[in-house]
Amino acid sequence: MVIGTSRRAFLVGVAALLAAPRLASAAKAARVVTLEWTATEIALSLGLRPVGVAELDAYRNWVAVENEGLADAVDVGRRQQPSLEAIRKLSPDLILSSRFRHQALREKLAALAPTELLDDQPADGDMLAAVYAGVRQAGKALGREDTAAALLSGFDERVAALKDKVLAGNAGRKLVVAQPLPGTPRLRVFSSNAAIAQLLDRIGFPPGLSLPPQPFGFTAIDLEGLAALDGETMLVLLSGSVPEELAESALWPMLPVVTAGKVITAGAANWPFGSVAALARMMETIVGKLA
Repeated sequence: MVIGTSRRAFLVGVAALLAAPRLASAAKAARVVTLEWTATEIALSLGLRPVGVAELDAYRNWVAVENEGLADAVDVGRRQQPSLEAIRKLSPDLILSSRFRHQALREKLAALAPTELLDDQPADGDMLAAVYAGVRQAGKALGREDTAAALLSGFDERVAALKDKVLAGNAGRKLVVAQPLPGTPRLRVFSSNAAIAQLLDRIGFPPGLSLPPQPFGFTAIDLEGLAALDGETMLVLLSGSVPEELAESALWPMLPVVTAGKVITAGAANWPFGSVAALARMMETIVGKLA
């Protein structure tokens, strides 16, 4: 018997509808190992609990996004050199990581499971664009493209809400966001192409230092470099307090940004190299400190 075109299309459509729930369930149950913190954050933000994570405890401390989703995760070693044997024992359906971090290990990882390396080093250096692209790429690899689109839409809404809040009282205030470097009176300052710098500029905080794009989105400066900040610029330190290496320096109390009382601490659990959840939380923390 020959089935008519319309009937054949109807039957194909019914079959697709019946299969859809099973496909969705399979995607949600996928066993994924994440070897870079951004990949871990994205997977969790998309509603998936990785079975293996590189530097698990450090992720909980530094990134701290959706930590409750890692209750059953296994640590598979260091991000730079994960344990291939630990990954193999987990029998993952997918390994999600970073092109920068693991391009050299791609073949070895692919021998264990299908491997997706997020393109976190864009050729044009635009790290905010890479954040958006990374969520889309991970969503496609995990079969959660709609969830990824919703995640980005929600992120844009949070950014827009912050912009409205800043316009109500702090628009135009110059900011410098810096991450202390342990054991030295130097700071990691984010350049114009860094995701966090672009986002802060977008919501109404122009940069307090004119820094050209950098390969990793930051450069290191010392106390003499901080002397270039005037008394109107806010210095936001990603730490719980001013580090001793800075506070005990003879130059620190004489800096214009210090004498003007323009230094604030935003807490160490603000990861400026993360994806949309970490970045949104970081911006909200900074705006809240300035309120």
